[in-house]
Amino acid sequence: MAQTKPKLLDAKTGWTAFAACWLAMFAVVWALRQATIPRDELSCYARASVLDEAVHAFNRAHPEKPMDDKGEIDEKALVDGRFLAAPLTYDTQAHYYFVDRTVRGLKVKCNKHEDNPPVLKLTGVTLLALLAFVAWASFKNYALWKD
Repeated sequence: MAQTKPKLLDAKTGWTAFAACWLAMFAVVWALRQATIPRDELSCYARASVLDEAVHAFNRAHPEKPMDDKGEIDEKALVDGRFLAAPLTYDTQAHYYFVDRTVRGLKVKCNKHEDNPPVLKLTGVTLLALLAFVAWASFKNYALWKD
């Protein structure tokens, strides 16, 4: 069987295919994350994000007594100061939240394994999309560059 010469991939087709690969990989990673991370852990991350915003707002409003890594998060003070709409409801025996010092400043974390930051997730999705794109181009007999 004679092998056909690969077609040179044009920019429009290439970017369209890469965008489709990126969206597909994003959906696959999201679905795998939903399927493999327990619901209570996903809820823990969501509450930590809400508390993080409230603690940062509280700290800007009260620089004299910030909530930092030396103390606990006072949810009552956050609600009283209207930094949090209402007290969060969760099993306090299973979940606890704390402020931790990171390279980028203070961050509220939960007692579950730390979730990857969005930039790391997007980097992984982009690398998977690149791999899927190269596989697609190979399958369709496209050349990514001239010989």
